[in-house]
Amino acid sequence: MDDGKISTEKYPVVIAGGGLVGALTALLLARGRQDWRIAVLEPQQQGPAQDKRTIALAAATVALLEQIGVWQHVADQASPIDHIHVSDRGHLGMTRLHAAQHGVAAMGQVIAAAALNRALYEACLQETNIEWLGGAWFERAERERDSITVHYKQHDTKAELTAQLLIGADGQRSQVRDDTGIAMQHTDYQQVGIIATLTLSEDLDGWAYERFTDTGPIALLPLPAQQASLVWSLSPEHAAQAMHLSDAEFLTACQQAFGYRAGRFVAVRDRVQYPLQLHLADSNISHRSVIIGNASHTLHPIAGQGFNLGVRDAIELSEQLLTAQDPGQYRWLSIYNERRQQDYRRIIGLTDSLVRGFSNQHVPLVVGRNLALFGLDNLPPLRHVFARQTMGFRNA
Repeated sequence: MDDGKISTEKYPVVIAGGGLVGALTALLLARGRQDWRIAVLEPQQQGPAQDKRTIALAAATVALLEQIGVWQHVADQASPIDHIHVSDRGHLGMTRLHAAQHGVAAMGQVIAAAALNRALYEACLQETNIEWLGGAWFERAERERDSITVHYKQHDTKAELTAQLLIGADGQRSQVRDDTGIAMQHTDYQQVGIIATLTLSEDLDGWAYERFTDTGPIALLPLPAQQASLVWSLSPEHAAQAMHLSDAEFLTACQQAFGYRAGRFVAVRDRVQYPLQLHLADSNISHRSVIIGNASHTLHPIAGQGFNLGVRDAIELSEQLLTAQDPGQYRWLSIYNERRQQDYRRIIGLTDSLVRGFSNQHVPLVVGRNLALFGLDNLPPLRHVFARQTMGFRNA
C-alpha cells in the first residue's frame, strides 16, 4: 500500500473518511472482495483520525472485532463491562444485568476510540487492495450513469479518481452528505453532555452505571486504574454552571447527583461538553453514493449505541456488496437502505424513549418508568430481550 499516492485510477469503491466506521468498512470490504481495490480518503496526514472519545463497544461489536483479528491488538487496553446497573435516583426502580446470565464473557468493552482506530488503520495497511490516501480531503463528486468522479485535495494538490460507489463515512459534518443533497432531521433534546474522566476511591470492578436524576441521566463506565468515564446529561443552564466549577466543586456536584454507589469521586480531568441531539438522514443513499455512521445518524449517548449502530452499517453494507458486480447499482444500495431502517427505528426508539421518559418528573411518568425498571429486574425473559438489544445482537 502506498500511503499518500495521488491516484487517477478507477476503483470499485472510494471511502471518504478513515475514522472508526470508515476504516472498519474498508477492512470488511477488502477482506470480502479481494478482487476490488478500495481507496480511503482520510484528512489526517499520518495514521487515523485523532479521536479523543472513550467509547462503549457492545458485545456483538467486540465479537466482530475478534472475528476479523483486530481485537487481540487492543484487548489489553479495554475494560470489560461485566455488569450494568440502571436506577432512578430517589426511587425504588432499578435493574441489573450480568454477563454471566446472558451467556457472554462481557456485556461490552470500554476503550479509547484512538486505540481502536489505530488498530483498524494498521489492519487496513496490511491489506494489499486498500489504498490509504493520508491528508486527502473530499471536495465534491460528479455523477454519471455508470460511474462517479470524486474530486479531492491532497497536499494542497487537486486530484480526482473514478469509482463505481462513493461511501461517505466522514462524520456528523459530512461533506459527502452535503454534496448529495441528502437532508437531515434534527431533534434537540435541550440537554448538554459533560464528558470527563473520574478517579474513584475504588475500582468499578466491571460495573457500568446509568443513573437517572432530576437534572438528567449520569453514566459511569469502567476504566483501568480506578478510573471511570463520565457522561453527565444536564440542561444547558446547569451544564454551563458545572463547566465553570473548580475541579473540587465539580466533584462535589457530581457526587451529589450520582450518590455513593460507586464510591467516592476523588479527581476529575478532561472535562468537555457538547449539545445532545438526534440527527437522522432522510435517506442513506443517493446516486452511486451511500452515507454511513455519524454521517447518517448521531444519537443521544444515553444507551451507548451510537458507534455500535455505525458498526452494523459497515457489516450490512459489506454483506450486501459481497456478490455485487457493480457496487454502485441502485439495486444494492436500495436493499441496504431498507434493511438498515428497522435497526435505526429500534435503537432510536430505545434511546429517544429513555431520554424523554427519564428526563421528566411528572408523577405518572416517574411511576411508569420505575415499574418498567422493576419489571426488567424481576422478569428474566424481558430482561434477556433488553440485554440482547443493548449488546447489539440481531436476534434481540
